[in-house]
Amino acid sequence: MSRMDELTFTLLRPWWLLGFIPLLLAALFWFRDYRTDSGWEKVVDPALHSYVIEPEQQQHTGLRWLLLFGWALCLVILSGPVWEKQEMPVFQGQQAQVVLFDLSRSMYSDDLKPSRVVRARFKLTDLLNAANGLQIALIAFAERPYVVSPLSDDANTIAAFVESLDPSIMPAQGSRIDLAIEKGLDLLKQASVEQGQLVLITDSDVNARSITAAATVKQLGHRLSVIGVGTEQGAPLRAENGRFLQDASGAIVVPQVDPGALANLAAAGGGVFALLGNGDRDIERIAEVQAQLSIVGDIDEQQDTNEYWIEYAPYGVILLLVLSLLFFRRGVFL
Repeated sequence: MSRMDELTFTLLRPWWLLGFIPLLLAALFWFRDYRTDSGWEKVVDPALHSYVIEPEQQQHTGLRWLLLFGWALCLVILSGPVWEKQEMPVFQGQQAQVVLFDLSRSMYSDDLKPSRVVRARFKLTDLLNAANGLQIALIAFAERPYVVSPLSDDANTIAAFVESLDPSIMPAQGSRIDLAIEKGLDLLKQASVEQGQLVLITDSDVNARSITAAATVKQLGHRLSVIGVGTEQGAPLRAENGRFLQDASGAIVVPQVDPGALANLAAAGGGVFALLGNGDRDIERIAEVQAQLSIVGDIDEQQDTNEYWIEYAPYGVILLLVLSLLFFRRGVFL
């Protein structure tokens, strides 16, 4: 940490200096009021002025000028006068985790009790509890992905959204895993994360677009891990009226999970696959992948420096506090 040798005076917030316009108007008004006689001076004998006319204006002159000085000092402090810079080392965080949470209608299936979506929410809570300060983000998707929370090291904030995750909140149904992956990569890119992990929680089918997107994740130095939600046998899917949903041919819709396809998706993304279970083994496997993601390059090469202005003006607030104490006693200034 070192200070810059070159000193350059500048204002960080110069627009605050516009406050001097009403300040000058107030000063002119008060000065004119101070110079104006009360009218008694022309009637009372000059020798009796000090005995008959109360010097009211004189009593408050000191307070007025003190108030103007404090006003001016506040404006100067707020304008941010700076003249010295300081170099600070900056270390860019390289690891993060983005959770892709499937909210397609098939998550209503109850082959996992009480339903897939409820069990998935429980698993998401476990995942957040295991974050341990890791930067984490949440994306909900069906036909389109939506960012619920950007990358943050505050898992409790994301946990507040978990209970509201339900397929009914999605404006359009479907299951575009590839689009969800692309949105997750966008979040990692925006945060300049070199190595991150996408955690896909889904029961959806895998297609060629999904595999291609997963391969892109690996090519960019990230990882895609998958938690499958549901069973291979599946269970009939019910509509909101309680009746079984039927497809175009009239057959009852039974969403089934293909562990092999999901495992291939995770392999294409360089991550791991696990079926959602009652224990913590799936969370542990994801944590193992996260632990393998190390900062790229030597730490000295990752270190950078930013220059920051050093603000000394806020210390003027102490002077303002001292001056403000003088207003608590009436008649301190003559």
